[in-house]
Amino acid sequence: MITSQRSDYPELRQLFGAYLNADMRAEFGSVGAAIDAYRCETSSAHRRAALGELVRLRATTSSHQAFADALTGLGCEVAFADPAAAHELAGQLVEALREPEEQPG
Repeated sequence: MITSQRSDYPELRQLFGAYLNADMRAEFGSVGAAIDAYRCETSSAHRRAALGELVRLRATTSSHQAFADALTGLGCEVAFADPAAAHELAGQLVEALREPEEQPG
């Protein structure tokens, strides 16, 4: 990821830097718990911004590897078993960041 692009995703940088960082397991226990903490500790405006940034990032990356690299470049320290796992994390984030009225079903 080009360094100048980092400023295009400020809410994702906040989410990754504060919740999905190297201390995540010690602080929250799991990726899911870290995402839940972010959801509980941020406003709906922040969650909407993070969701919009995530959707935009997914749309602008050309491969699983590019997407995994982009997440890492934004400060995500989740260890991906393979590059496709970054999209699994993104799916988990999309579901968590949607407001209840946006949930399918």
